[in-house]
Amino acid sequence: MTPLDATALLEAVPDPLIAAGADGRILGVNPAAERLLAWRASDLLGKPLSTVLPRRTVGRVPALRKDGTQIEVDLSLSAPGPLLVALLRPLPGEKPPAGSESELYRMVFENAPVGLFHFDARGVVTAINDAMAQMLGSPNRGLVGINLLTLGGEPGRDRIAELVGEALQGKRVRYEGPYTSMTSGKTIETAAVMAPIHGLSGEVQGGVGIVADMSERKRIQARLARADKMASIGTLAAGVAHEINNPLVYVTLGLELIERELSRMQKAAPLPEDWKRLRAYCADAISGAERVRAIVRDLGTFSRPGEVRPVPVDVEKVLESSINMAMSHILPRAQLVREYGALQPVLADETRLGQGFLNLLVNAAQAIPEGAPEQHRIILKTRAGTSGEAIVEVEDTGVGIESWKLERIFEPFWTDKPVGVGTGLGLSIVHGIVTGLGGEISVRSEPGSGSSFRVVLPSRPRDDAAPAPVGVAPRGAARRPRVLLIDDEPHLGTTLATGLREHADLIAVRSGREAIDLLLRDDAFDLILCDLMMPDLTGMDVFEEVSKTRPALRGRFVFTTGGAVTERARQFIEEKPDQRLDKPFRLEQVEALLRRPPR
Repeated sequence: MTPLDATALLEAVPDPLIAAGADGRILGVNPAAERLLAWRASDLLGKPLSTVLPRRTVGRVPALRKDGTQIEVDLSLSAPGPLLVALLRPLPGEKPPAGSESELYRMVFENAPVGLFHFDARGVVTAINDAMAQMLGSPNRGLVGINLLTLGGEPGRDRIAELVGEALQGKRVRYEGPYTSMTSGKTIETAAVMAPIHGLSGEVQGGVGIVADMSERKRIQARLARADKMASIGTLAAGVAHEINNPLVYVTLGLELIERELSRMQKAAPLPEDWKRLRAYCADAISGAERVRAIVRDLGTFSRPGEVRPVPVDVEKVLESSINMAMSHILPRAQLVREYGALQPVLADETRLGQGFLNLLVNAAQAIPEGAPEQHRIILKTRAGTSGEAIVEVEDTGVGIESWKLERIFEPFWTDKPVGVGTGLGLSIVHGIVTGLGGEISVRSEPGSGSSFRVVLPSRPRDDAAPAPVGVAPRGAARRPRVLLIDDEPHLGTTLATGLREHADLIAVRSGREAIDLLLRDDAFDLILCDLMMPDLTGMDVFEEVSKTRPALRGRFVFTTGGAVTERARQFIEEKPDQRLDKPFRLEQVEALLRRPPR
């Protein structure tokens, strides 16, 4: 057998093999023997076989590693021609001597507090530690032998199979997400790093994986997020109550004054100044009610859960809604200054963008001590960038931020505020919202000189095309318009009928079933105002049932809503933005619907 033949034979055999010549000097060492003895083949070539095998007897004999440690092997010898071939099989369960590198590796591997596993060049698991087995709820021997490249059946396993393949190509890879064990069916949240293992000649001989169970951390994060949300709700509720109670004072006082004036005017002939005074009281009451309506509308901006639906959004409008929500925090601490420039709309979800601006405003307020608002300012600046992007800056004259804290300020759950003030999610949420929109957020600050948060959002061109109007049915000049009101609130029907008496005839029904029966008998209504949520049938149910047999009425429906509280209602109303009338609505809005041309 030639040296070339011997080399080919050694490379093809998976077990550790060493070939020596008639003089007892080593001619070849295969990769398995390199791994077993921790020698490079090139370093052993030409050395006496006794360098690694002091005794050449078949059976259990000691073998010497490069570091001088001794391991027991089962030795087989054969002599094809002039060659002596030694086959070294490690004894089952044999552990390296205490103090050796191999023993140290074994102790680290078995006692590591994280999951560890090893896979060979074929992707087959060859070793796994106890932490990994416990993590997956499987015995060690149930996992060894699994080919990771063939994992599949669920997204986590599919991704792991892809990453193991990349590791065997020499790449270091990372996975974060759920993984479901094939053997136990247990699902855990994991963070895993897999890296290739290179042989002495640089070839990839397998890989190693390090896995941490993130399930408990995820649960803690979820609980903290819920706690932060509840704290935010409490803060928001207190602010909203304060903002609503202020205009309610002059709403209730105005109505009381109107009642007193009307009682007095019953006893004596009213003078022109009496009517003027009554109109002033009415105007004040309406103005206060409009303020309450605006606050409720702004609150709705921050309470709509569900799927994010980016649409062109007016940044200034969202900022004003956020300001209304944050004013109870700002007023005791600072004066608010607006420096608005012209901006194009941005493509965003109004709810999430509003949450982001609210968090920045509250954060600015909390950086300023209470008690001297005349000495501090919170400045809101907006301007367009050189490429049309929207730039929003929130500046404060508060305590400022130390430089080492700036590096961590957007990290989730990190906060330097006192216990009870926050969980450290506010600014990380802002960061997630802004970057999720393709934007950037940065901060400048110096202790004692305040802070400035700068948000840059990519702009979208304004869409000047107005939505197709919902119209009323064509009517001749001789017939008054007819309006059907479907709402379970009895006072609304009475009030609206009185308000429309000069323009239209109104019929009110208080249940969805009654509305369906009426519309199937009489479809001659020009406008159908239908409450979205009712006790018996929802407005959606009424619409769908009537549309089956009276399709011409579909465009005459306008849905009134005080807030879509179910996922079905939210999706329904979002699909019909031009057939929506938010409560509380004004009489002039209904009159405008009657004047709109048919669609």
